[in-house]
Amino acid sequence: MKSFRSLVVLKRPQDELWTIMRDHLPEIAPRVADIEQVREIERSTGADGAVRIVNRWQVRAVVPQAIRTMLKLHELAWIDRNTWDAANRICTWSIEPCFLTQHIACAGTTSFAPAMGGQGARVTFEGMLELKPGFLPLGGIEKLVTGFVESVATTIIPRNLRAVVEAAAVYRP
Repeated sequence: MKSFRSLVVLKRPQDELWTIMRDHLPEIAPRVADIEQVREIERSTGADGAVRIVNRWQVRAVVPQAIRTMLKLHELAWIDRNTWDAANRICTWSIEPCFLTQHIACAGTTSFAPAMGGQGARVTFEGMLELKPGFLPLGGIEKLVTGFVESVATTIIPRNLRAVVEAAAVYRP
């Protein structure tokens, strides 16, 4: 298992940033260089008031041709299933990649806390990635692909989230 964590403090009140991230993500995402699009697939509100959203992320990333061929990877994309708990200002999420789905598990939380005397927000993004072995028949190649997948989860995803939150901080609906 590989863990990752990212923290950003922004000058936008917590409640505003929370609402923008939850309700306007597909509008904000294209403003980030690495993200091609985020498309909301499903949205519902539970009896507990939690908002559940399913998004499909598609990113612009350079994937080495050898890895692309091995994984039969046409695009770098994933499904994000998240639950927004307004009472605690925590979004719990899981990511299902559009490749090696049975071999990759990734989940975590994004929490929003007040900062700068209420004038800003502290956003903490943290999660865990688990790669289950055996997705390629040749062990040496699997190590190369494992390194690539870990790189995506521990650098690209947190970097993109940070960029999205920064874009949300200046977004005006």
